[in-house]
Amino acid sequence: MHRIPLPLVPDPRPEASEYVTMSKVMCPRNLIECELFLKVLQKETDAVFHGFSESAQSCLNLSKECMRMKNPIVLKKTTQSLDEIICRAPSGTTAYVDAILARSVLYMKTNQHAIACNDLMFYESLDETLKTTEGTLVSQILLCISLYMNREYQASKDKLILLKDLIEKTPLSEKSEIGQFLCLITQYEERISQARRNVEFTEKVESKDLMPFKGFKLTRRIPFASQVCEYFEKYKEKPAGVFASDDIPKGEIVLVENPVLFQFSAPFLNCDLCGLHRKQLYTCDNCRFKTYCSKLCMESDAEVHQFECYGYKIGLIPMLEASILFRLFLRSGEYILPALVDFAMEGGVLNNPRDAWTFIQEHAQEEDKEYNLIGEFLATAPDYKLLTKEKYQEIVTTAFRLSVFIYNDHDLADKYFYLLALGKTDMINVMSAILLRLGAHVLLNSQRAELYYPKPGEGMNETHEEFAKCGALPISTDRISANAFSFYGVNAISDFVDCYNNIHDSVDEFESEIQEKSSKDSPMLKFADRLQSICIQKYEIDTVEDITTAKTLPTHQVDEIFDIFNTSKRCQLLTSFAKYFHQFIHQYFNKIENAFQVKTTFCATLKAFKQNCATENVKVFSLPNGKFLGVTAKNVDAGEEFVVCPDFLRHRDQNLLLDLAQCKDLNCSSNINREKSSLEKQASPEFLRHNSAFIFEINNKISAWKQSRQDVKLQLNLSILYGTYNSFLALHCAEKDEIRLMGVLKFSMFLAMNGFLQHASDNILNLVELIELDDIYFKDVQIYSQVFRVIKRIMEQYIDIMIDCPDVGPEYPKMVIASCSLILKRLQLHTEALIDNEEASSLYTEYSTYHYKWKTVLSSYLQMPPGLRNYLTDSKK
Repeated sequence: MHRIPLPLVPDPRPEASEYVTMSKVMCPRNLIECELFLKVLQKETDAVFHGFSESAQSCLNLSKECMRMKNPIVLKKTTQSLDEIICRAPSGTTAYVDAILARSVLYMKTNQHAIACNDLMFYESLDETLKTTEGTLVSQILLCISLYMNREYQASKDKLILLKDLIEKTPLSEKSEIGQFLCLITQYEERISQARRNVEFTEKVESKDLMPFKGFKLTRRIPFASQVCEYFEKYKEKPAGVFASDDIPKGEIVLVENPVLFQFSAPFLNCDLCGLHRKQLYTCDNCRFKTYCSKLCMESDAEVHQFECYGYKIGLIPMLEASILFRLFLRSGEYILPALVDFAMEGGVLNNPRDAWTFIQEHAQEEDKEYNLIGEFLATAPDYKLLTKEKYQEIVTTAFRLSVFIYNDHDLADKYFYLLALGKTDMINVMSAILLRLGAHVLLNSQRAELYYPKPGEGMNETHEEFAKCGALPISTDRISANAFSFYGVNAISDFVDCYNNIHDSVDEFESEIQEKSSKDSPMLKFADRLQSICIQKYEIDTVEDITTAKTLPTHQVDEIFDIFNTSKRCQLLTSFAKYFHQFIHQYFNKIENAFQVKTTFCATLKAFKQNCATENVKVFSLPNGKFLGVTAKNVDAGEEFVVCPDFLRHRDQNLLLDLAQCKDLNCSSNINREKSSLEKQASPEFLRHNSAFIFEINNKISAWKQSRQDVKLQLNLSILYGTYNSFLALHCAEKDEIRLMGVLKFSMFLAMNGFLQHASDNILNLVELIELDDIYFKDVQIYSQVFRVIKRIMEQYIDIMIDCPDVGPEYPKMVIASCSLILKRLQLHTEALIDNEEASSLYTEYSTYHYKWKTVLSSYLQMPPGLRNYLTDSKK
């Protein structure tokens, strides 16, 4: 709804009070239109959820049929269908309950036992009247097995005892449908019951609490800063800031803070309470929107969420991206109410809205005995001069619409402001003034983090997915032992230089094309913009793919259309918008845009620090547990101001963050204090621009090659492009840099696909030799996965040609198998170090099986008597 402005919004007047501004916004057309909007949202929400209720069972039945198939694409779509039922279908139905059980069965079949266990535990907490006897038995059987597979042996034993009793009490007629599951628990019963020598993890690893240098400050303005930090208020023209009261060495912690509040833009990707990103989530039973990772998080948030639940259900709070703002308003009500009660008990009456607004501000200014974030915000006017006209109008619109919603469709006005003797419009004006001030503080003082969740195989924009659907072509024997560059007659000097120059000259063109496909808008705003453009053009939307493929209008054109639309046309457009919003929002963010997230965080202490990347002397990181950690990036002298970079959350080195989180005092040379540390090793903007241009061009060339894979000219151009790209990486990246290694792997996969098996093998052998000599262990499991994919392609090609090309010796296949063995040993150590990393474990199991198969096939062929080998060769011919 950001793009649907209020019909009448005053021009920005930074000097005017919030009450004056919102009083000018209050007019019959704005109020009536906003109330109509709320009615439209409510009506369309009810209609869409009625449709969900009617279709949920048939969708579940279809998903159960698809679960029997082994096609991975079908199973993926089945999981997505179950996810939508679990998140959006009415919760008090058997379809919802059965969908959770069905998803757990699907995870068990794919050996994702920890994820299945979460579903089964959630299923156990649901209403028993919605479960069948068979469903209860199946869930208990699978839960018992999943606990055992997750090494929770005692819990598994306890569950087995209860399960046996449950099976005995169940009539035989009700057991007939679940015979396979009863056989399954019989197979595991002995293993579960026996005493285990294996290590059982019964306690979680506890990390030492992070403490700032010389302890916490615990003062009004900067409670979570170091004792050596001093906050100075604004004086004349000198802005407020945080300064060092003593000399501080490089590498010391000066800030450790948990966010006061945070919100995610893209729904259904993260837990809205703990922030955890996972593919298995649940939603509130009532609004079916607010997302949680477990029943515990859902119950922990219930007390506060009950006040915003309806706003989430009709989609208003998500559309406005106002979760932080709404919760700050709740806290404001709790903060203001005691003062109103005291004033009323003394005989005071507030029957004038301007007086009420003045009273709220004066109360906040007087409450300075102890720190209160709400008191600070209500007492301090934001600097509206820092906002653009568009942002100013946006927060004014949000404040007005939320205040009308709170008055009309909520009991918060009666709960917190019942002592104000004000009429409807006056009450809305006061609440919208509070919301405007809070909204400006949120906009000016919050931190925006761009989070990326790459799909498997998409690390660092270097993926082999483009080769996934390319089957093997007949291999020309003259390519098997050839070097690709020599085969195509590539001149490594002139051709690479020409290729680089072409890329360099086209960087601006690539960037403009990329920028057309991306923007800095939040995921929710992009989705809303696309929907609004579609609704203006009156497109019919039947599937979520229609939303992504529809041609959209430029933003300025959409804005111009809204300006000339009257209230009737706006309501008609909102009707279609609300329908498609609720109908497709889960599919859109679950299937399409599930790799990018924007997290807005609000901190009590961090907001007081000056933000300037040019003079930054404090590095700030967001740790995996959600805390913010500020570490001095250089020696800071007494009296020097602390400065952080507003883009600090864009450092995406998750491995470094994990190391920092596990470090006991953060003064370790391996992470913070060493010269030219990884903190300081940031790729130059020019490198990033050229790297993106190379990847963009490679992807374009690959798309053309897939359409005509036998085209020698395309193969030549791609070989030159890959060679130039890897030369470029060699000049700018260290030998062990993961980006450089991924470039080699991408080229190796292309070589293997085009029959240059020895050239591809040489690349792999050199890479494995480097890994072994320098004792490299990749924390990112996907690196191992990429290496194995290339090895798999090479070995399968060799096995396919063994009989047809008897002249091909076994030397290279043997060396590749040996390399596979070495990588498997490293992955095994990686798996043992992260024993609960299912991704690493399943990858190790999968490629251990492949390794054994390749070894068996090759050994059998080599040890075969010559006569039998010739007979088989002749028979095939």
